[in-house]
Amino acid sequence: MKYIIPALLLSAFIGLPALADDNIANCEIVVQQRLAPDSEANVTEQTEKPAQIATFMPAGDFIFSVFGSKPHMSEVDGKPIRAVMCMRGSVVPSEFDLKIIRTGIPLYLSQDFDAKDSALMGISKTAKGYAYEYTGPDLSADDLELLKLRMKALNNAKD
Repeated sequence: MKYIIPALLLSAFIGLPALADDNIANCEIVVQQRLAPDSEANVTEQTEKPAQIATFMPAGDFIFSVFGSKPHMSEVDGKPIRAVMCMRGSVVPSEFDLKIIRTGIPLYLSQDFDAKDSALMGISKTAKGYAYEYTGPDLSADDLELLKLRMKALNNAKD
């Protein structure tokens, strides 16, 4: 018994980095809606377009719908899903992410969305195919090669 508790604690610390890579619990969907028409903040001074507010919601239902047999969710309560955001140890999309990206809803990956020095990878569908935007420290040669491989898989697949 005296060895079981330390072993459990040690295994918990070893497993934490692995969980951050593909854990859907670290993902959210972004849903936007216009502010009420009679709201003073509804029209911005610069654009004269109605202001919108973003709501961040757990992405579990969306992700399960992507891997289900029915068409994936594209809205919540009549409001379109604008993006999927996931915190990951690596900002290079995983094989798991490719099906999510193929929905056409942009995917954003970061180690920490709130840290200004954290890497940020955004992948979205454009008129020319799938493209990525990256900001942050230089990716390693291995990560760059993996990113090229994943982008090639995205752009060569039939949606």
